[in-house]
Amino acid sequence: MTCLIRKIGLWLFAIIMAIPLSGCWDSKEVQSINFITALGIDYVKDHYVAYAQLIDFSSIAKQDGPTSREGSQIWIGQGEGATLNMAINDLYRSSQQQTLWTHVKAIVLAETALNGHLEDIFDTLMHSGQLRYTPWIFATADDMKDLLSSSALLNQSEQTIELFEPIKLYKQYSAFEPIRMHQLLDGFREPASTILVPSVTNTNHTWTHQDRKPPLVQMNGFYVITGGQNQGRVDANHAAGARYVNYNKVYQYPLYVYSDKQKLPSLSLMLRDPRTVIRAKKSGTGVQFDLKTIVKATIIEDHSNHQSKQMLELEAAQQIQNEIRHTFQHAQARKIDTYGLVEYLYRHDHPCGLHTPTNEPIQLPISSWVRWMFMSIL
Repeated sequence: MTCLIRKIGLWLFAIIMAIPLSGCWDSKEVQSINFITALGIDYVKDHYVAYAQLIDFSSIAKQDGPTSREGSQIWIGQGEGATLNMAINDLYRSSQQQTLWTHVKAIVLAETALNGHLEDIFDTLMHSGQLRYTPWIFATADDMKDLLSSSALLNQSEQTIELFEPIKLYKQYSAFEPIRMHQLLDGFREPASTILVPSVTNTNHTWTHQDRKPPLVQMNGFYVITGGQNQGRVDANHAAGARYVNYNKVYQYPLYVYSDKQKLPSLSLMLRDPRTVIRAKKSGTGVQFDLKTIVKATIIEDHSNHQSKQMLELEAAQQIQNEIRHTFQHAQARKIDTYGLVEYLYRHDHPCGLHTPTNEPIQLPISSWVRWMFMSIL
């Protein structure tokens, strides 16, 4: 009898202890939590300004298709403080309910925040405990509120804009390579490292809806970060050479080859997988760099009047070489090390006297030649 009572007692104890574990007694509905989807950081007049983008996930979940732009549920919060942590805490004052940062998919840094504040910014963000290492990183010179309020085509969810899914567009049109936060942090404190942070704007000159051009996010260049410091911005007109030298992966990008002064390109190509090998050697009191670039391409249009394959290769190679030189010369004039040449000297401990880590940009001569791997379609 005693044994039976003991067993019944153990079962009762187990049932009582299991009651608090059953169900989702502490769960909350999605509409009762503020999920931050994008974070903007600015530095104005000796203080930080934090912008938080909120999107109504409950309305997105309920809709069966596209909704009107007038029904868009984007809210932008703005907090200020002497430190970034104070600015973020300032957002909580009137947030009405719990705010979570676990769904942040993009971080946009204002140009002023890039200038000498990057280490402080990322030290604060990494100590938050909620932010992941995977958000996409961008920089901008535009108004932060306007940028974070950008539209989506066809009135789709705001979560489909390029700010949150840049890699999908990059695979189709490899203009500016997007980077995630962990990629920036990997090279952030490395001596002489060069990181290209995409620049974004919401100026739209392409798409029209009901006789107006809604603001749409697009990349328009990149900022060059070396040794944790911002060297400056390179716009789209002067950035083409980086595509062959710096990018980890180019899926496809058009190249239009012009012969003489013709308005119509003699050749339209689709480039992919460029690879560049850098070599350095002493040249007088300075250093000369030789860049050897290998590119694959497909012919899309041919208006060359049946020129030989060799002539087409030479013309395309010359066009690429011109773009590589132009980007270098433009950056050199502004004392920007776009191609990471100082990092090359540092990594290879080259006996040119310039392998010591430095944040100072260099002015070096460059020579380049392009070997062309040519593929045509039938």
